[in-house]
Amino acid sequence: MPPEAWDFEAGGVRVLEQWFAARTADGEPGTLAAIRPAVWPQAWTSELLELITVLALLAQARAAREELTVTDPVTTAELRGAGVLPVPGRARRPASVLDSREEGPEGQLALL
Repeated sequence: MPPEAWDFEAGGVRVLEQWFAARTADGEPGTLAAIRPAVWPQAWTSELLELITVLALLAQARAAREELTVTDPVTTAELRGAGVLPVPGRARRPASVLDSREEGPEGQLALL
Protein backbone atom coordinates (compact mmCIF):
# COMPACT_ATOMS: atom_id res chain seq x y z
CA MET A 1 0.00 0.00 0.00
CA PRO A 2 1.38 3.42 -0.88
CA PRO A 3 2.29 5.36 2.28
CA GLU A 4 0.48 8.40 0.83
CA ALA A 5 -2.81 6.48 0.98
CA TRP A 6 -2.25 5.39 4.58
CA ASP A 7 -1.28 8.93 5.67
CA PHE A 8 -4.07 10.68 3.74
CA GLU A 9 -6.15 12.90 6.02
CA ALA A 10 -9.49 14.59 5.53
CA GLY A 11 -10.87 16.86 8.21
CA GLY A 12 -7.91 16.04 10.45
CA VAL A 13 -8.71 12.31 10.40
CA ARG A 14 -6.70 9.57 8.71
CA VAL A 15 -9.21 8.17 6.22
CA LEU A 16 -8.08 4.53 6.20
CA GLU A 17 -7.95 4.34 9.99
CA GLN A 18 -11.50 5.72 10.15
CA TRP A 19 -12.67 3.26 7.46
CA PHE A 20 -11.25 0.30 9.42
CA ALA A 21 -12.62 1.56 12.72
CA ALA A 22 -16.11 1.95 11.27
CA ARG A 23 -16.11 -1.68 10.13
CA THR A 24 -14.35 -3.37 13.01
CA ALA A 25 -15.23 -1.42 16.18
CA ASP A 26 -17.71 -3.04 18.53
CA GLY A 27 -21.02 -1.25 18.58
CA GLU A 28 -22.95 -0.63 21.75
CA PRO A 29 -24.93 -3.77 22.65
CA GLY A 30 -28.59 -3.59 21.68
CA THR A 31 -28.01 -1.10 18.83
CA LEU A 32 -27.81 -1.61 15.09
CA ALA A 33 -24.14 -0.64 15.26
CA ALA A 34 -23.53 -3.86 17.24
CA ILE A 35 -24.66 -6.02 14.32
CA ARG A 36 -21.55 -7.11 12.43
CA PRO A 37 -20.77 -9.86 9.93
CA ALA A 38 -19.18 -12.98 11.41
CA VAL A 39 -16.37 -12.89 8.83
CA TRP A 40 -14.74 -10.18 6.72
CA PRO A 41 -17.02 -9.78 3.65
CA GLN A 42 -15.51 -9.89 0.16
CA ALA A 43 -17.30 -6.59 -0.59
CA TRP A 44 -15.21 -4.89 2.12
CA THR A 45 -12.02 -6.08 0.46
CA SER A 46 -13.19 -4.58 -2.83
CA GLU A 47 -14.13 -1.32 -1.08
CA LEU A 48 -10.76 -1.22 0.65
CA LEU A 49 -8.82 -1.68 -2.59
CA GLU A 50 -10.89 1.03 -4.29
CA LEU A 51 -10.39 3.37 -1.33
CA ILE A 52 -6.61 2.83 -1.32
CA THR A 53 -6.49 3.56 -5.05
CA VAL A 54 -8.55 6.73 -4.70
CA LEU A 55 -6.53 7.98 -1.72
CA ALA A 56 -3.23 7.35 -3.54
CA LEU A 57 -4.51 9.28 -6.57
CA LEU A 58 -5.79 12.11 -4.37
CA ALA A 59 -2.42 12.33 -2.62
CA GLN A 60 -0.71 12.63 -6.02
CA ALA A 61 -3.18 15.29 -7.13
CA ARG A 62 -2.72 17.20 -3.86
CA ALA A 63 1.05 17.23 -4.37
CA ALA A 64 0.66 18.38 -7.97
CA ARG A 65 -1.81 21.09 -6.94
CA GLU A 66 0.68 22.52 -4.44
CA GLU A 67 3.14 23.01 -7.30
CA LEU A 68 0.68 25.09 -9.31
CA THR A 69 0.90 28.86 -9.26
CA VAL A 70 -1.83 31.12 -10.55
CA THR A 71 -0.09 33.87 -12.47
CA ASP A 72 -3.06 35.35 -14.30
CA PRO A 73 -6.34 34.87 -12.42
CA VAL A 74 -9.64 35.01 -14.30
CA THR A 75 -11.64 38.09 -13.41
CA THR A 76 -15.38 38.60 -13.04
CA ALA A 77 -15.29 41.01 -15.98
CA GLU A 78 -13.73 38.32 -18.19
CA LEU A 79 -16.39 35.80 -17.14
CA ARG A 80 -19.14 38.31 -17.95
CA GLY A 81 -17.51 39.01 -21.31
CA ALA A 82 -17.41 35.29 -22.08
CA GLY A 83 -21.10 34.92 -21.22
CA VAL A 84 -20.46 32.68 -18.20
CA LEU A 85 -21.83 35.27 -15.77
CA PRO A 86 -24.52 35.93 -14.81
CA VAL A 87 -25.66 32.34 -14.45
CA PRO A 88 -28.84 31.80 -16.50
CA GLY A 89 -32.04 31.14 -14.53
CA ARG A 90 -32.52 27.73 -16.19
CA ALA A 91 -29.20 26.57 -14.68
CA ARG A 92 -30.45 27.42 -11.20
CA ARG A 93 -33.46 25.08 -11.40
CA PRO A 94 -33.13 21.42 -10.40
CA ALA A 95 -32.83 18.90 -13.20
CA SER A 96 -35.88 16.83 -13.96
CA VAL A 97 -36.36 13.52 -15.72
CA LEU A 98 -39.68 14.89 -16.91
CA ASP A 99 -37.84 17.29 -19.25
CA SER A 100 -36.79 14.29 -21.33
CA ARG A 101 -38.75 13.22 -24.40
CA GLU A 102 -37.27 9.70 -24.51
CA GLU A 103 -39.73 6.91 -23.97
CA GLY A 104 -39.26 3.21 -23.40
CA PRO A 105 -41.51 0.31 -24.33
CA GLU A 106 -45.23 0.91 -23.82
CA GLY A 107 -44.67 4.67 -23.51
CA GLN A 108 -43.09 4.88 -20.05
CA LEU A 109 -40.13 7.20 -19.49
CA ALA A 110 -36.76 5.54 -19.90
CA LEU A 111 -34.68 6.31 -16.80
CA LEU A 112 -31.07 5.70 -17.72
